[in-house]
Amino acid sequence: MRKFMTLLWLEYRRSWVWGAALIGSLAFWAWGLNQVSASDIGEQLGIRAGLLFFAAGLGALVLCFMIGRIRSETRQGQYQILLLTPPTGYVHVAARYLFAFAVAAVYFMGIGGLAWWIVGSTGLVLNAGTVAQLVLVCPFYLLGLVLIPLLSWTLLLMIFVSAYRISGSGWIPGTVMVLGSPFVLNWYGDWLFHISYTLPGWRLFETVRALVESTPWAAEIDTSGVTALVLPQEPLWGMLLLAVVMLVIAGRIWQEVEG
Repeated sequence: MRKFMTLLWLEYRRSWVWGAALIGSLAFWAWGLNQVSASDIGEQLGIRAGLLFFAAGLGALVLCFMIGRIRSETRQGQYQILLLTPPTGYVHVAARYLFAFAVAAVYFMGIGGLAWWIVGSTGLVLNAGTVAQLVLVCPFYLLGLVLIPLLSWTLLLMIFVSAYRISGSGWIPGTVMVLGSPFVLNWYGDWLFHISYTLPGWRLFETVRALVESTPWAAEIDTSGVTALVLPQEPLWGMLLLAVVMLVIAGRIWQEVEG
């Protein structure tokens, strides 16, 4: 545990600027959303939703760059003097991943909070359950479905390139993994799609239609398409399992090189 906490502290020291800049960028996105002005409610919501999706995508890219900065840490026991004995590769991976996940969780909950603010600016007052679904459930579902496996893949890629560098630039092992990953993901994604909704889906925003119909501008929009959102469980659990497998492989590679 002491080694893990030390590595987590080191990860904080080397990456806190990235995390602080990313979380601080939420203020910029809030300012940008506030600048959107359109007479039509639907158009206004569409523009603001597009900005939020762009913010989410840019945040994911920054997080991948942050977690992928490996350099030569998988060689020659970089922290052996500090920790007296070299920590295992699994501890390295766990510390780095936990810090990145913590930053991602705060950032995407912030995105959810901005979405709540956008909805509230239209005059729609959400109840506590719907707010929790918007700020917590949806961000963590998207984290588990997309960002958690993406960060795992990025970490595995950089460890693979750093540990088994065939040429000076490391482009050969990196190219092999990058080109092979889409085929594996396509096969795995098809399997998850076919088993979706085998388990009961998670129903979200069941009260939104009634809330929309009670607003002063309800007559301006067609509420017939406003229904509860049903999220399948299987893709989430499947992608989380894939992320864990990639992290275990990354830890094993780091362990072999350190050993």
